Amino acid sequence: MSVQEIKEQLIALPQEKQNEVIAYLFHHRHQNDAAYQDDVSRRLNDKDRGSWLSPDEFERELDAGEN
Repeated sequence: MSVQEIKEQLIALPQEKQNEVIAYLFHHRHQNDAAYQDDVSRRLNDKDRGSWLSPDEFERELDAGEN
């Protein structure tokens, strides 16, 4: 199966299944990246509410990154 065939099959999936594939690939890409893991741990352990995003702010940041 070619990469093009995989892409065509992925785009034909329902959005929920596409999201599952994206999450899987994202996890796979970063699972052995120590710097990424350290950054995620640092962010998760950040107790300073001043650096947190509200759900609305998060959505705006996410949307801005896609454009």
